Amino acid sequence: MADIEKTRKLQYKVMQDMAAGALIPMMRIGDELSLFKNLNKLGPCTSDEFSEQIKMDKRYIREWLLALAAAGYIDYNNKKEEFSLSPEQFSILGDEDSISLMIGGFENLVGAIHNIDIIKDNFKNGKGTGWGNLHPCCLSGSARFFKPSYSIFLIKKWIPSLDGADEMLTKGVTFADIGCGHGYSSSLIAQKYPNSRIVGIDPHEPSIAEAKNNNRKLSNLEFRINNAKNYDGHYDIIAFFDCLHDMGDPLGAIQYAKTKLNPNGMIMLVEPTADDLPENNFNLIGQMYYSFSTIACIPASKSQEVGMALGAQAGPQKLFSILNEAGFKDTKVTYKTASNMVIQGKL
Repeated sequence: MADIEKTRKLQYKVMQDMAAGALIPMMRIGDELSLFKNLNKLGPCTSDEFSEQIKMDKRYIREWLLALAAAGYIDYNNKKEEFSLSPEQFSILGDEDSISLMIGGFENLVGAIHNIDIIKDNFKNGKGTGWGNLHPCCLSGSARFFKPSYSIFLIKKWIPSLDGADEMLTKGVTFADIGCGHGYSSSLIAQKYPNSRIVGIDPHEPSIAEAKNNNRKLSNLEFRINNAKNYDGHYDIIAFFDCLHDMGDPLGAIQYAKTKLNPNGMIMLVEPTADDLPENNFNLIGQMYYSFSTIACIPASKSQEVGMALGAQAGPQKLFSILNEAGFKDTKVTYKTASNMVIQGKL
């Protein structure tokens, strides 16, 4: 017989998660209709004042505002019946230039919900679905979700943690960003290190088009449509930012990268932080990454040759073993945050 207290505790946990899940469409509506940006600009204001200013239906706007206020995502002054966004709330929900922006995560979740029928079929047939065949919100949401952490850590922490990488890039080297997506990581490196030549590489043509469109003024940056095993050139640093686990043949990708490294070159991996023991990943970050992995990372890998399906919580030892098998003996974690870890591989 089920324990009543344990049942109630789990029910409360499920209710918390349901309440959080109910916010997914609310956040997407607020993002797409620029409600967060407008409230930041026009608030504090009543729901009627806000709806009149933005010319949208009063009843929908009020219910949306109340839902977000109940969640603590916007502020409500009960005496004046006014809604507003604090500087902190706007930096997380509406400021595209903020290093705290997190709205892309909700965009990604919207894409994940749209993909459910595709992924259900994958569960049954064991096949995969490439990133390019997932809902577009998965790609744009991932790009926006990772952008702030790259802005905070990539230049100031991750690259300096690698043996001699900052000095190399400052003097001028060639750097390949494999799986660059929309090119945020590539552009940050190109801006910081004008003496170095940065090449962003990705097989998804629309993502490369977006990257090119956003980075026309950087003369030391170029983007190419290639996969991880057919790009040209030789490089001093070859990086894989949050993408190796998405590849069907990560070992083949690292082996190929080895053939494209200049003498004394290095591999840079940025992967989601994870422990080698699954039970040590049973936390908020693990819950999020295992879920994202089920809906996007595993399908992406299984859609490609080999289909190793590392998953977003592979852990350092699996990643070390891939580097070691490819011939990289000097491997180590050089930096770690709650969400990402940096791994260096040298011959």
